[in-house]
Amino acid sequence: MYNPEMITILLGQQGKRVKDLAKYLTGNERQPLSSITKAGANPTAETLEKIADFFLVSIDTLFLRNEKLPEVEQVWTFDKRAEYYERAMVAKDHVIAALEFDRNTQADLVKMQRERILNLEDEVRELRDLLHEHKVKVPRHKPTEHPIPKDAFGWEGERPTGFKEDK
Repeated sequence: MYNPEMITILLGQQGKRVKDLAKYLTGNERQPLSSITKAGANPTAETLEKIADFFLVSIDTLFLRNEKLPEVEQVWTFDKRAEYYERAMVAKDHVIAALEFDRNTQADLVKMQRERILNLEDEVRELRDLLHEHKVKVPRHKPTEHPIPKDAFGWEGERPTGFKEDK
């Protein structure tokens, strides 16, 4: 025979609230559950199945007579919590690993850019020496003759250093 006291016992053991059960069963947390919690209640098989699913127990558990739940049920709940926390720790470790990978990748990119700049400086130096060796004169660019208008890049206020105002 159905034992409505098992709902109270399960709520207490699993740390769940009556509101949560009501919302799960009816979709409204303010719906009274007197039809399944009062003495002599006779819920339908479908309702019993939903209650058992809510508590993650077998339907047989709802028919126990004033007995404590078997230890297996309590351990199972503890194991579920432990599994949840273990998954959370693994997820945290994955996020940390991804951030470290990103940081290392950024450092590698900076290092590669520095090497490219140094190589370009060497090439420019070699080219300048070669031009000087062959006495080739190269016209120099004057910053005041810059062909780009003052606000072509959307600069507002003071311009970046290295540019002179157009006269």
